[in-house]
Amino acid sequence: MKNIFIIAGLSALLLFFVHNQSLADCAGDFDRDGDIDGSDLVVFIEDFGRTDCGTVPPCEADIHPPGFPDGDVDESDLAVFAADFGRTDCPLPAPLNLFNIGNSIGEGEAAYGDIGAAHHEAVWSTGYNPGDIVFSLNERFENVDPEGYDENDIIKDATFNHAASGAVMADFVIQANEAVAAAAATPSGTVGMVTILLGNNDVCSAADPETMIDPVVLAAFESQYRAGLDVLAASDATRNAYIHISGIPAIYWLWIAKRTNLWCRLFVWPFVPCQILLADPVNDCGVGDSHLDPDTIHPDDGDNCKRRKQFHTAIRDFYNPILRDVLMEYKEAGLLPNAYYVDIFNIQFEEIHVNDGDCFHPSVVGHEMLGEEQWRRSPWSLTDPLYIH
Repeated sequence: MKNIFIIAGLSALLLFFVHNQSLADCAGDFDRDGDIDGSDLVVFIEDFGRTDCGTVPPCEADIHPPGFPDGDVDESDLAVFAADFGRTDCPLPAPLNLFNIGNSIGEGEAAYGDIGAAHHEAVWSTGYNPGDIVFSLNERFENVDPEGYDENDIIKDATFNHAASGAVMADFVIQANEAVAAAAATPSGTVGMVTILLGNNDVCSAADPETMIDPVVLAAFESQYRAGLDVLAASDATRNAYIHISGIPAIYWLWIAKRTNLWCRLFVWPFVPCQILLADPVNDCGVGDSHLDPDTIHPDDGDNCKRRKQFHTAIRDFYNPILRDVLMEYKEAGLLPNAYYVDIFNIQFEEIHVNDGDCFHPSVVGHEMLGEEQWRRSPWSLTDPLYIH
């Protein structure tokens, strides 16, 4: 009965205040998703009338006076909440911390051309070297909230970066469990955000494009992906974290970037575990720069060109949709409410973005580009003055 009267009163006030919105911070964005909507209203209703906000659990809706909660949730809090109801431009706070799950890209392998060497300090996600050109997500969050954000550094890196060279989607569940366990070592005891970039090695290990899209292979990839998401959804340490799932990049452009480099073609690529793309690296695509159009197989394209383009298409049409659609399923079901998918498939790697050692992994310039593009596609760019759309 209490909730019926609250809802009726809120409805009347919201109709008034939605047309008279304040310009203050969105204190009522309780789920920290950038807007104030029905999900936040549910939280407010649950807290309305409480006078014990200093106890456990605390009152999320004790938002007045701003910055100085007064221990109860009453009409003054309702006025603040109602004034902002309906806003979609709420600035997202920085997460409490940032974890990384991934493969050799997540280790910064060969970022400076030194084959096999890891460079965690230069990684696009949790990188921490202020002296390099990479403006990582970790460093960006430190700029957003230098007091509240637990920044990664050389000492904390073992806690925050769980990427492993050679990792495939089957390793997602292992790294997810590592992140959950490592959360206990942080001041908050929780994971604020985790970036996940996996799948590159899965597609590269395929013998041919037909094997890539075999229903059994795709089902196994999806099942392994779900197993990792299930770990994150099941733990109190990660369930409400920001889950940043990156799509698989358009690996095709790595071949374009280095295909004229003799060192790469003759001495390195025969040993790189992505022969579906790199075998027989001479360009046999058709005339008219067909090699620059990986989305279309031209009538005069040779067999190697067709194989590479089919590889490109399989990532775009099969693997990335699995990453996107399964994640949205978890988000919409409330299992991972702060999850989001980042599509980076339209990024074209150029020669400078690929290191000159193994001719395959991103260079430090490549990590700088990845950090920029991943941030640009994240929710935080919506209120970043540099990226206002």
